[in-house]
Amino acid sequence: MIKRLMGAAALGLCSTTSHAAALDLALGQDTASLVYLTDTASMGYGGADLGFGGFFNNDDDIMVTGNFLVTGSPGQNIPLQFGVGAKAYYADLDSNRNASAIGIGGQVRYLFPTETDIAFAVEGYYAPRITSFEDADSLAEFNPRFELEIVPGTHAFVGYRWIEFDMDGGRDEELSDEVNVGIRLTF
Repeated sequence: MIKRLMGAAALGLCSTTSHAAALDLALGQDTASLVYLTDTASMGYGGADLGFGGFFNNDDDIMVTGNFLVTGSPGQNIPLQFGVGAKAYYADLDSNRNASAIGIGGQVRYLFPTETDIAFAVEGYYAPRITSFEDADSLAEFNPRFELEIVPGTHAFVGYRWIEFDMDGGRDEELSDEVNVGIRLTF
């Protein structure tokens, strides 16, 4: 599964052109994730962000994701940004079960009016039973975080991530419920 995850990440990295892209690495005590972010201009269309990611934890749960998010600000000189979109999940769980889902959700990001870029962002997705597949009944993800620009193109962050699949038969699979720290490199 790790080889498939690395192959998917390499494919995502190789498929872009010279448009803005970023790598987002987040580490918790028991979890790690890497997400490659780009905009749809890399495919000839503008206006949305794409993300391809991988996640794993100490319980040997492995998950790959892909998301599509349209973002914008309610007006000029307003330091608030909203985004709505969808996120696809596939998880190979330690319990010898598989789960997949397509969630809808989005993000809200507030940029504090300071000389240094400091922001607070909240991202969340939910997949009900109708868009949850294999052994999953539903999925929820919640991810708030504080971000600080260290140098141009490099942001550090501290946040909290909660990801849970509600499974067939009433058993929940919690993949993450912890604080994480990380960096986002924009290139």
